[in-house]
Amino acid sequence: MSVVIDRRAALASFGVGAAVSALSGCVSSTAAKRIPDAQGKLYVTSWFGGAIHVVDLARGEAVRTIPVGVHNHNVFLSPDKKAAWVANNNNGTVSVIDTSKDSVIATISVGAGPRHTYFSPDGAIAYVTLEFENAIAEVDVATHAVRRKLAVGHMPHFPIVVGDRLYVTNFGGASVAVIDRASGSMARHIPTGIGPLGAGATRDGRFVLVACHNANEVAVIDVAAGKLDGVVKTDAGPVQVTVTPDQQSAYVANDGAGTVQKIDLASRKVISTIPIGSTAGSHGVAFSAAHGLLFITNTGRGTVSAIDMVRDEIVGEYAVGPAPEGIAVLPQSA
Repeated sequence: MSVVIDRRAALASFGVGAAVSALSGCVSSTAAKRIPDAQGKLYVTSWFGGAIHVVDLARGEAVRTIPVGVHNHNVFLSPDKKAAWVANNNNGTVSVIDTSKDSVIATISVGAGPRHTYFSPDGAIAYVTLEFENAIAEVDVATHAVRRKLAVGHMPHFPIVVGDRLYVTNFGGASVAVIDRASGSMARHIPTGIGPLGAGATRDGRFVLVACHNANEVAVIDVAAGKLDGVVKTDAGPVQVTVTPDQQSAYVANDGAGTVQKIDLASRKVISTIPIGSTAGSHGVAFSAAHGLLFITNTGRGTVSAIDMVRDEIVGEYAVGPAPEGIAVLPQSA
């Protein structure tokens, strides 16, 4: 059964607050705190700002903005880290940023309502969800041409590649579509909790984790079996879930509760809850493995929180643009 949900209405509970709070300059007292030895930079979207904000981790502050499209939702690095692809939801485009120059080098028309991008392991193909077309745009990275569009479910949000399959969360359909990457055909639909959004996968390809926003849970999919293998209950409004670099746990950002929770993958239980703020709108997740840091975008207050993954404590916060949602970490050596 398809569950019809208005994505914009679902986001209104924190989206309006995000605009007011961020535009009024509401930033926590830990903002711009420099973290010793942190290097590299963050790319952070701004839903209402039409720009990517670049945070220099060594300086502990945003140092520049890169103009992109309207309602930029997500930023994702290519496997070689030479480009950052930004999905501009209301422009129907993807802005491609040269990470060595921090400037837009191409704008690709992909279709209606792009949300997230994910690359094939070799970096040759980019998959972009088109939530208003119920499809995935398969983009040739070298030519920037849309090769084909693949039908998925209702309001697709997040794509992730696992082996020869593409897993796509369908926010409006309470399911994950499984696509054969070679043929482009649908292999199956896997039912999940209501409102599936962000997803992560274990490195061995055994499990896909899905943040089910309206069900307040993370669904765990067994890839080999092709079915749901269990759920982990979370705080209100999980948006994004990502497996840690050491593969022992996963972090989920809960915009409804303004918290981040750590899930132990062995026991499938929440083992730590990190409060950010009831109106924070905690959203995007990214790691700096070399520094043991987790970064969370706070849509409701225009900041990024830095969390020490050993102590599970906030160690800094950076002011960025209004309503940040997507985030990517570029290591210093990239």
